[in-house]
Amino acid sequence: MYALDEICHSCKIFREGNLLITPKTTDAIWYKKENNNFFIFLIEFKGDFLCRNSSKCTLVEVVDSIKEKDTQGEFSKEIYKLDKIVDKYSDRMLNGLAAKPLETVTIALPLIYEEYYEKNKDDVEFLDIRKFLDSARIIYRVVSISDKYEPNRQRTRGKSYRCSTMIPARCKQLALERHDRELDASYESSLQTYHRRYERAGIVYSAGFVDNIAFNNFIENYLK
Repeated sequence: MYALDEICHSCKIFREGNLLITPKTTDAIWYKKENNNFFIFLIEFKGDFLCRNSSKCTLVEVVDSIKEKDTQGEFSKEIYKLDKIVDKYSDRMLNGLAAKPLETVTIALPLIYEEYYEKNKDDVEFLDIRKFLDSARIIYRVVSISDKYEPNRQRTRGKSYRCSTMIPARCKQLALERHDRELDASYESSLQTYHRRYERAGIVYSAGFVDNIAFNNFIENYLK
């Protein structure tokens, strides 16, 4: 696999004077051709448990905890400001993971090819890169830590990590009131909605998740 971030950072096309316009890209890229189909694999490695709830829900819990403890109204101004932050807050990790396949396909790969062609146009035939990407089968996978992952092999099954399925009542309530799915969904569940949009729009052929335990099998079955 090739490190796509490093490829982008080496391209001059993403620099305009002191301005960097490097898009958000997946960590790695690979490709292969089978019969008449050209496959492009976009891989994002995330050392986190995507089965857990968004940090936006955690922020709601913290603000509610402060409210309960502030019996004298001493921090009313601060609480007011925090409520405004909650209204506008959107999880950075979720946003990054949602944007990466989109910007990789629509921005990074076309501009990387544009720079490559300008440097080598005397030796290579021009390719309509956007038409090519549209016809390619782009497979996007997020590799995350399994909810059964045990970093210490000596741990007992009872002590191994498990993602909680409990969603605080306050987060459920606000999710309904504000139609904000981010408050009562896991990262994986929220990302699935983005992935489905990209599939329906034809930006990617397939999107999904692979946990770190199963990734070697994914390499053997699909990347070789």
